[in-house]
Parts: sequence; C-alpha cells; structure tokens
Amino acid sequence: MKMLASVVTILLLGLVPLAAPAAQTAKAVIIDVEGNTIGEALVQQAPTGVLIFIDVTGLPPGPHAIHIHSVGKCEPNFKASKGHINPHKRKHGLLNPNGPDRGDLPNVFVSLNGTLNAELFTTRVRLKGGSAPLLDADGSAFVIHERRDDHMAQPIGGAGGRIACGVIEAP
Repeated sequence: MKMLASVVTILLLGLVPLAAPAAQTAKAVIIDVEGNTIGEALVQQAPTGVLIFIDVTGLPPGPHAIHIHSVGKCEPNFKASKGHINPHKRKHGLLNPNGPDRGDLPNVFVSLNGTLNAELFTTRVRLKGGSAPLLDADGSAFVIHERRDDHMAQPIGGAGGRIACGVIEAP
C-alpha cells in the first residue's frame, strides 16, 4: 500500500506544473508638490518594453505630459529627477524626426473630477538591463507636467512645470 501511495504521489507531482517565474515589476508612489501621496504607477516588464498602469487623483483636468526622468528622486520641487532618460542624446518628442528620447511618453488625460487612469506602453526602456534601465544605480522617476506635450519643442514639448512625481522602485 505504501508503494502504491508513493507511485500515486510521484505521478501527481509530475502533473503539477512548475510555478511560472514572477513577472518583473516595479512601482512608483506618485506625490504632488506638497508631498502628499496622490496615486501610484505600476510598471511591468513585457517582452519588448514596459507596460505602465497609472492611477492618480487630485490633478487639474485636461491633458498632461508624463515623462520618465533619469534619476529616482522627487525632491525638491521634482528637479532632483533631472532630465529624461536619454543615453543616446536624442531630441525630445514622439513627433520629432531626431527623437524621441527614451523618457518620452504619450500625453495622459485627467477627467473633470481630477482622476487619471491610464495604461501606456513603451519599447524604449526596460526595468533592468539594456541601454535605458529604469532600475539602474540612480533609479528613475515618472514626472507629470502641468500641460500637454506637443512632442516637438525642446526640451520638454512646452509641457510646463512639474506637478507630480513618483520614484520607480522594485517591489
């Protein structure tokens, strides 16, 4: 009987698939200029880039630029996050023939009640490795600007001041 139980156990274990490797993910807690938490962004590594899920409240309604900045710091006034991730010194803008830089993303739209829920995808960065990793030694950050990005003007598409920021961190 013990032998039969062992054989059944071995057979059953053979039918249980091994757990899939955990997806590479990161998270950014989004803060406003007063330092209040207003939401978060989740980043998931995909085969050819990263998928970004953003959920924020308390922003002014309308279109806003969002960019990936090269340093994972949000103080003071979000200037410590420096400029966009741009290792190849490309021009700013998704419409620029000499761009885009690695930190350029499409504009996001905030509803009349101040809520932003968006899903973005970019092939120009990775969580780890490659020429533009988000989780490198000095990290990276999402920065939301006060206006829309025209995707051409230098250096940030006329997007205006920085109104929200979130440091991208591994879980």
